[in-house]
Amino acid sequence: MKIWTHPYTLQPRANPARAAHAPRRGVLVKIQFDDGTTGYGDLHPWPEFGQPALEDHIASLASKKPTPLAAITLRHARADASARHAGVSLFDGLPNIRSHALFTNWTTSPRAAFEQCAEEGYEAIKLKIGRQPEHEIEALNALVDLPLRWRLDANGAFKNTAAVAAFIARLSPTIRAKIEFIEDPCAYDPTTWTEFSERIPLALDWKCPPTPPPWPGAHILIIKPASQDASSLAAQAIQAEMEIVVTHSMDHPLGQAVALWSAMNLKKIHGNSIRAGGLQNFGLYQPDEFNMRLPCHGPFTKPPVGVGFGFDDLLAALPWEPLETLVGKS
Repeated sequence: MKIWTHPYTLQPRANPARAAHAPRRGVLVKIQFDDGTTGYGDLHPWPEFGQPALEDHIASLASKKPTPLAAITLRHARADASARHAGVSLFDGLPNIRSHALFTNWTTSPRAAFEQCAEEGYEAIKLKIGRQPEHEIEALNALVDLPLRWRLDANGAFKNTAAVAAFIARLSPTIRAKIEFIEDPCAYDPTTWTEFSERIPLALDWKCPPTPPPWPGAHILIIKPASQDASSLAAQAIQAEMEIVVTHSMDHPLGQAVALWSAMNLKKIHGNSIRAGGLQNFGLYQPDEFNMRLPCHGPFTKPPVGVGFGFDDLLAALPWEPLETLVGKS
């Protein structure tokens, strides 16, 4: 197996309401497998959430002892290589899937931005919460009349479910009724989550328990195909009567295409157990040729044209370096 790499840095867009919070580093990989086929993958860790640094994953590929994250990248590259060899798109025959609209620093965003989402056909909006609760409560209550559902992502920002309850209690009854779920309100605890989930559905994202589901109190599982075995995890969760939301990892458009493919494939298998996902790149990063190949039509994302995961000409034109060269630089 031969590996080439292309490091990248994604720069946030100027609009803070929907942009990533900071530049993101990752590396694209080009892999020639022992059978002569070639495929591409995206390696994009999140050290902020406990994943090893990018350099560690790169070194693991060079030592032929890939980290779990690097192993998933290899698996996606293998799927891509098989489809490229067959001359087919991995998206062929898969159903469309809706996406929510993501807002990051949203409390100062104009009302018109949310109205536009509703007009474009979005049914759900995902909002990051927990950094400025007072402002978030006021801003969300001001949107009470919009025909939208709300997905609130706390990233564990609250100390406990009592703090979450205090936050929810100050929202208008109409807003509370439109909350689809709260994602990672605080560290998972089966007892407190079960009690609180009787009021508001809860979704589990980054830190899944070490045992297989069911996980009491968690109704929805957020799956990130860039770092999880989406097919196996979804099957276990659905067997435990959970529902699934697939999201990308705010990674390179190639990685976002992998998430889109995973969500569409899971929807084909599991139907309505797969809810609308977080599968769009609109507003996250400075535009380039790659993200322009993932156009959004309201809540739907058009898969990239080409074989495998697409982006054929763009990937071929990148300046690839042997993996050993990158290891030497890190």
